Amino acid sequence: MLKPRYLKGYLKEVNKMKIGLTIFVVILVLSALTGCCFSSGSSTTTATKATNNLPDSVEYKMATIDNGFIDKEDPIINNYKILLDSLEKKTINSRIDISDITVTAQRLLKERGINKSLLGILEDFDNSIPDGLEQIKLEEIASAYMVLMTE
Repeated sequence: MLKPRYLKGYLKEVNKMKIGLTIFVVILVLSALTGCCFSSGSSTTTATKATNNLPDSVEYKMATIDNGFIDKEDPIINNYKILLDSLEKKTINSRIDISDITVTAQRLLKERGINKSLLGILEDFDNSIPDGLEQIKLEEIASAYMVLMTE
């Protein structure tokens, strides 16, 4: 049965909305799970900041995901640290939350054939929040980002 042209366009838009909603739900569930497992209070942030120099710091782990094994003194780690520091100031999210959301975004993009490094995604997230803004939910930024990147 042939469908009128306007109906085909409508169905295309509905499918785009379904994809965006699915991505939003996945990120929302992820944020709920990380909220249950990790405290976002100042003690976690202080503890995380105190361990940034260790090889198992969040920025080191993200750098190794992108680049494979790297030396703990590799200067590339500082790029991740700068972006995580910036996003931590702009958002209500902890470093661990930020990395979890970023890794999830990378995985979802990869499933759609888009290869983007964690560093690139962090840069995009950071650039999308103007300096001076605070208390932003990174989950909301990530949801919008995923919709824009997958259209």
